[in-house]
Amino acid sequence: MKLKKKGLLSGIAAGAAVLMLASCSGGGAAEGGGGSGDTIKIGVLATDTGNLAFGMDEAKAAIGVAMEKRGGTAEGGEVAGKKIEFVYAGTDGTTASAQTQVKKLVENDGVDIVYGPSSGDEGETVVQYAKGVPEVTFVNGAASPVGMTLEGVENFYRFMGDSVQWMAGVGDYAYNDKGYKKMYLLAEDYSFPYDNAGGFFSEFCAAGGEIVGASWVPVGNTDYATIISQIPADADAIYVGLGGADAASFLSQAVSGGVDKPLVGGTIAIDTTALSGDANIASAAVGMISGGPVPGAGYDNPAWDEFAAAYATQPNAFPSPSIFAILGYNAFESLLLGIETAKGDLSDDQAALREALSTLEWESPTGPLKLDENRQAIVDNFMNEVVESDGALVLNTLSAASDVRQGTTVYDRFSTCGEL
Repeated sequence: MKLKKKGLLSGIAAGAAVLMLASCSGGGAAEGGGGSGDTIKIGVLATDTGNLAFGMDEAKAAIGVAMEKRGGTAEGGEVAGKKIEFVYAGTDGTTASAQTQVKKLVENDGVDIVYGPSSGDEGETVVQYAKGVPEVTFVNGAASPVGMTLEGVENFYRFMGDSVQWMAGVGDYAYNDKGYKKMYLLAEDYSFPYDNAGGFFSEFCAAGGEIVGASWVPVGNTDYATIISQIPADADAIYVGLGGADAASFLSQAVSGGVDKPLVGGTIAIDTTALSGDANIASAAVGMISGGPVPGAGYDNPAWDEFAAAYATQPNAFPSPSIFAILGYNAFESLLLGIETAKGDLSDDQAALREALSTLEWESPTGPLKLDENRQAIVDNFMNEVVESDGALVLNTLSAASDVRQGTTVYDRFSTCGEL
């Protein structure tokens, strides 16, 4: 991808000092955690209200699959001879909620490890907080803004691609293979869609494409009629950077509003969390292309088949694993593999665990997984298309890319190709 450097995490710089000062005032893992004894206490940070309210169920499903392989459950068990205790903290997807809950986990509950969060803005907040509590290890759940691992926070690990990595190749495909020359941009107004759309449009614009209008909407928006009415007639396609209930709402209104233009989805717009609801969205959703970490039909990997079967047995599971489930599983399984490699030793500021996580390499359900020097995953990525099969909307993988590495661009809101 052709990338242009932008300011790194400038939108949250002012809050970093406040978070770091606040973190130093609490007891932290040193006072309340169990890592020095027979118990490892893991705090789980995930959304349980708001547009991504399913995040906690998906986090528990991911944890459940990984723990059940070791004779435990999402409520606890034993790993490497240590009792695993979970403390769950629900958020609403906002930075304020994430800040409150991560502080509670570390400073009140005394966890040794924080696993999570679910949402992009939450992730940036957690990274800043992690700087001030170096004795605690943080393993990302599903938050994907680029800058989180470019910050160089040595106790923070992300075993998944970022939201720019996920769109690798999709912009070129839309322009050169699908023939889309002019596109309208619709996306939610926060960090994840900025990077996800930036990854797509950096390629699309470099190939010769044009953005003919843009709408950045708040999370939780329910009325898309005005936006639909203002999409230019000469737009060849619409980029839909929405997720969860918001994506489902737009797709439903696109059908009722007579939108007859093809759609390109942001990564979570084509996730099962958006596609498994109202059946009337099929005429809008079928044919959507996107990129991301979730493979489609025909993906030949026994580890994926095993994971998908185990996921289906978890409470409140979707018809197929969501992006939040597979990202969460890859992250949590990596954490457990690290604990096992370190033989449960969290002494010396968790040095053995962190060495194990930094050098870990394993065959995940979505391909080989390892970290770069920034503790950011190098991953396989999938370009998918939504198809209808037996009355259900599912993904069909068009292509896969291996060894996809992180770039250095952090995107902000943009409305034209010239702003990229």
